[in-house]
Amino acid sequence: MSVEFITREGKPDPIRKAKATKIREARAGRIGDKAMEIGRNMQGWMEGDPFAGAKLKEAVATQDFPNLFNRLVDQGMLAQYAELPSVWQTFASRVTVPDFRQQRLMQWLPTGANRPVQNGGKVGHPLALPRVPELTEYPTFSLEEMGEQYGVAKYGERFPFSWEVWRNDEFQVIQDLPGVMSRTAVDTEDILATQILAGPTGPNPDFFNTSWDFGGLVPSGNILEGNPALSVEALEAAIENIGMRRVNGRPVTVQRYVLVVPPSLEFTARRIASIAEYTQVNVDADGNQQRYVFPNLVSGRFTVVVNPWLPLVDTSDTSATSWYLVPAGGSDGTRRAIILAFLAGEETPDLRISNDQGTAIGGGAIDPYRGSFSHDDVQFRVRHVLGSAGVNPAPVIASNGSGVPEPS
Repeated sequence: MSVEFITREGKPDPIRKAKATKIREARAGRIGDKAMEIGRNMQGWMEGDPFAGAKLKEAVATQDFPNLFNRLVDQGMLAQYAELPSVWQTFASRVTVPDFRQQRLMQWLPTGANRPVQNGGKVGHPLALPRVPELTEYPTFSLEEMGEQYGVAKYGERFPFSWEVWRNDEFQVIQDLPGVMSRTAVDTEDILATQILAGPTGPNPDFFNTSWDFGGLVPSGNILEGNPALSVEALEAAIENIGMRRVNGRPVTVQRYVLVVPPSLEFTARRIASIAEYTQVNVDADGNQQRYVFPNLVSGRFTVVVNPWLPLVDTSDTSATSWYLVPAGGSDGTRRAIILAFLAGEETPDLRISNDQGTAIGGGAIDPYRGSFSHDDVQFRVRHVLGSAGVNPAPVIASNGSGVPEPS
């Protein structure tokens, strides 16, 4: 629609027209800029940026709301959100705690410190029961305490908006927010568990490092020597390394592994898991090639788990090549390796709507969507209480896939 401005003499007034055009363009620019800002904040909030979430949670101006969300829908900003599958249960164990105090996951291991080297004329093994001759006293054994501390914390956010915005929500964006907030709470579980595996610089140095002592049969630590790229040979070396480890003299045993990889290694991992045999080519000093065909002995030892959160947590140069071998379900069958802890009675996200709208004069409750008593606002809030910890580094191993050894 075009509007013509006419002077008293009946002629077009270019000055008034120019001013009106300037005002209209300025308003359109402000709305466009605000729409882009909300779009960026919404995208950042859905990707876990707390600052973007804080900006988005500010109440939206009522008169601009339809225009802003029209533009967001037109630009496809809302379509950029995609639900990701929950994966933490494949590599972490679930535990519950009674309160917010620090917990200690305890395990008592026999030390054999008081056992005799030989008894009844027979030398005993430190991990086996000693021989007991007739009418002699049973030898005693002692226990060594091993434990890791962990705890839970409160996570959550809220989204306030005006009653007028609710009434003008023609695209049901506001109505869908409780579902989005609940999904974000569930995503938090995956993120906290994934952060035990990885950090911004690669494998989490608090859990994967070269300082753990697993006996003299293997190099120190649980980072695979040389950081090899994912391959059949690398997985063989990783499984052998874990099998040679000792904790308090006892061997580390894992019946079933999960191979946790980022999306960039999905097909490499699945090919390794599916092939029956592979060919190895060696070149001698004269340049002659020798081909050897080997059966793929690791294919039945692990399940591939593609963790889409890894590249979001690990932002290093080796994010696309890092891989992790972890006991299935986060436990080797005896001890848990990775845990995700929940507060007892609060294991699921707590989603609420504000309820301070007052009471009708004629009596009876008022729908919370009618707005608060003081200034007609409505607020959604989500709370989730949980925590994660790496409690046993012995049955896990990682490589950043760079082929560069860790500094000693």
